[in-house]
Amino acid sequence: MEKMTANLCLDARAHLGECVRWDHEAKLVYWVDINNNRLHRFNPATGVNDTMDIGQNIGCFAQDKNGGFIAGLRSGYARITHFGGDIIPLASPDYDPTKARFNDGRCDNSGRFWAGTMWEPRDRDGGVVYCLEADGRFRADACNTIITNAMTFSPDGKTMTLTDSPKHELWAFDYDEATGTPSNRRVIRRYDPPTGRPDGACVDSEGNIYVAIIQGSRVEKLSPTGELLAVIELPVPCPTCCTFGGEDLRTLYVVTGRIRMTDEELAAKPEAGGIYSVRIEAPHAQGIVEPRYAG
Repeated sequence: MEKMTANLCLDARAHLGECVRWDHEAKLVYWVDINNNRLHRFNPATGVNDTMDIGQNIGCFAQDKNGGFIAGLRSGYARITHFGGDIIPLASPDYDPTKARFNDGRCDNSGRFWAGTMWEPRDRDGGVVYCLEADGRFRADACNTIITNAMTFSPDGKTMTLTDSPKHELWAFDYDEATGTPSNRRVIRRYDPPTGRPDGACVDSEGNIYVAIIQGSRVEKLSPTGELLAVIELPVPCPTCCTFGGEDLRTLYVVTGRIRMTDEELAAKPEAGGIYSVRIEAPHAQGIVEPRYAG
């Protein structure tokens, strides 16, 4: 099994870096620091990282086909007109924001925005996975979770993945792109708690799944059926999400966090919370351009 190593490209020291996405048109990396309420914009060519204060937790986002972003905040759905622009609340699911917030999400190939919540008491499956249609209607679908993560859609639109991180399982669903309906949930990979748990993920152009293993210091490359194909090692314990970027979509960017690290651990690994990158060369497949919200 091949092993690769990711190297630091931005010493961001985020508390909980998440939801990293590549803007293929502008050649920029967008990402969030959930607990610090910030949306970031990183330019790999210049090394400059700009910050937008959202004023509340931002768990996930997708770029909008008309510009700006659709986002899942603690308070619910919102539209961000542009980086640094206005934040416009939208109609949102009825949940208690003192106990739940949006966590992981992305668009399917048709431009629906899928996003799931995190149930912060962690005493039951209180998180819900929602689908936001282009016309603004939303519905609960997939399955309930404690912490929604690892949401991806295969390039052919036929498979959706999802995890509930505390359950240490990665699931796949059959996905009906025409109706936006997942079905036939199945476990494609299980994890032992001491080795970390699945967090954010992305797919390559062949449908292989790259999963960040939080508290596991690695990203795993899995086949569509869950077979371990390669490991990308990181020098910090908490990788949280990854995305393909670069002109040729062969640079994997990995965001990380500092959560649950002691002062001694942070002193030993001060670059925790940074953004890391690694080139994914042939014969590995390149990444895909992320779909944008159609609304």
